[in-house]
Amino acid sequence: MICFFFYALWVWALPPQQAAEHPVALAADFDAAQCSECHAEKQQGKHVHSAIAMGCTACHTVETKGETTRIGLTMPAGEICLTCHEQAKAEKDGMLHRPYEQKRCVVCHDPHSSEFTAQTRAPMNALCLACHKERAEVGESVELFAGQKLSGEEFNQIPKIGLDATLKFGHPMGSHKVADAPNPLQAGEKISCLTCHENHAAAREKLIRTTEYKGKKMDVCDACHLANDEANMAEAQKRADELEAQRQKEEQMRSKQPSTMPQKPPRPKDKKP
Repeated sequence: MICFFFYALWVWALPPQQAAEHPVALAADFDAAQCSECHAEKQQGKHVHSAIAMGCTACHTVETKGETTRIGLTMPAGEICLTCHEQAKAEKDGMLHRPYEQKRCVVCHDPHSSEFTAQTRAPMNALCLACHKERAEVGESVELFAGQKLSGEEFNQIPKIGLDATLKFGHPMGSHKVADAPNPLQAGEKISCLTCHENHAAAREKLIRTTEYKGKKMDVCDACHLANDEANMAEAQKRADELEAQRQKEEQMRSKQPSTMPQKPPRPKDKKP
């Protein structure tokens, strides 16, 4: 299975004219539905690409000549993605994420299946930090995730952020959390890189998200801090109301208790002469 995994990565990296040789020769009339007999893992996982149901030859070419079968792509990988997924345009949508602009979809997304949402090759923050986290050393080639690599030169051109050792604090400033904290804008969810940044395109610099909060459009920073401030104010008001209710309850209880103050003896009546 490991051999097939790296073989698949290699195939997806090749242009159509450089199709890779299949490990075994296939008959000229080979039925592509049989691919799953060896590549069953491509159809398994928490998130399977819907294109799998279209059949392997929707994206792959299979060419057998004599005793050699070569597997390629119907067109460059990024172009295949765009036959189903419309790409945003810089002139219309503003900032574009560089690998997205370059149609390098399969750097971040597995074209078949994944254990992670949107078929990413790693959990969201780990995916982003593989490129955007500072590294002590950078060689000629940089390992990212799931067999993906960048040249050291290309890696050094990517904007970097500095985080603490736990990778939970530090961006865009020291105490700001980037993980393991409630998302003020999405109840029940935790913040991640995508809480603040778009992954493909955004109208604002640095791919900052635009969101709607209480009927008004604003950047996600303003919306998040407004929501957080309002939540803190609501919590403070709730606590004040609880304290006031407790005070009133105690006051009522005291009013029902007999007084413990010492009482003056009644004044004796004046005797008649």
